Amino acid sequence: MKRSRLLSLLALAVLGIATTADAKVTSVQPGEDLQAAIDAASAGETILVEPGVYTTSNADFGLRIATDGLRLIGKVKKGLGDAGKVRLVASGTQRTGIYAAPAACGPQVPVGGCPDELQGFYIRGFTVEDFPLNGIQTRFVRDFQIIRNESVRNLENGIYPTISANGRVENNVSYGSLDTAMWIAASTDVRVTGNDLYESTIGLEISVAHNVTVVHNRMHDNTVGVALIHPNGAGNLQLPVMENWLIVKNHIYDNNLPNPAPPSSFQGALPAGVGLLLLGVDHHVVAKNKIESNEFIGLGVMGWCTATSLADPSRNCINDPPLADPSADYNLIAGNRFLDNGGNPPPVGLPGVYILYLQTPPPAGPEQAVGNCFENNRPADFTFFSSDPDGLPTDGC
Repeated sequence: MKRSRLLSLLALAVLGIATTADAKVTSVQPGEDLQAAIDAASAGETILVEPGVYTTSNADFGLRIATDGLRLIGKVKKGLGDAGKVRLVASGTQRTGIYAAPAACGPQVPVGGCPDELQGFYIRGFTVEDFPLNGIQTRFVRDFQIIRNESVRNLENGIYPTISANGRVENNVSYGSLDTAMWIAASTDVRVTGNDLYESTIGLEISVAHNVTVVHNRMHDNTVGVALIHPNGAGNLQLPVMENWLIVKNHIYDNNLPNPAPPSSFQGALPAGVGLLLLGVDHHVVAKNKIESNEFIGLGVMGWCTATSLADPSRNCINDPPLADPSADYNLIAGNRFLDNGGNPPPVGLPGVYILYLQTPPPAGPEQAVGNCFENNRPADFTFFSSDPDGLPTDGC
């Protein structure tokens, strides 16, 4: 390599190191105004937060993030219990704990109505407690990381990336929500890894999303462990493509919590005892999961119209037309390990089984029911109930 070229590369390397070193770091202590530090931060700044209990005077949010590239890091001290945590506690009229979105885009701005996109957001080490809406929410954010946080009794959704892209959601704990402990909604290219989701109506929900990988998580002691939901049950506008959700190598167990959601809500109609449920979604993979001790169904694949009419016979796809194809098509259910599911089903007219498959294809219904594949699930003698007269479908294998 020529000497001039080598010197140029060395100069660039030094410049890169200097740029990293120059990134501002601010420390916040208990009793100081954490929101003020966030509002004063420049793009790319890191805010280190010492353990303690924090409240803010913001009327709507515990913390409002609108700065590109902000890194918000709680300095957790292990072995001290709550005293070693950075705890954000609800106050006054606040609804959501931590809300990251462009400055002009509050929660009521519809999809397509935000003129901007927040570029980069990193949060680690926060415990967010007792907010009546959401714990940690991103909206219109690209390149986000939600790492090693705790959502505690945030009543609608614990951790909630929505209308966001290119994200990592890793090693968080979330529990005590009446909707979902974690909901990936209207988002693309999200990786969900190593989270512990429990004591909620739904442990993990995915809806109107694209390219979501869910691997090595634990979903337990919920009403439903994992729910993959048709757009009708989502509350967000559809994406052009909503495929490729990979649910792989997770432990889904003991999801028998009596449903705590309001009976009038969509979630309130979900029966307890369900490990993993696919409702009217297609082109997804559920593979190599350990699914055990769910008292009603280990895994269920259902058309949206079939499921809603079972829950409420007066509500069907004739008087309540679906937003999209209600079929559950082209799903691969392979290599999952089942143990002790279906032993205590609720009185809903369906048997307790390891795998439930229900769709209503033409001429009786609108669900095409094509391209699904059930293969290599264990044990070989698992129990199932299927609307297909030939058993569980293999036409997509």
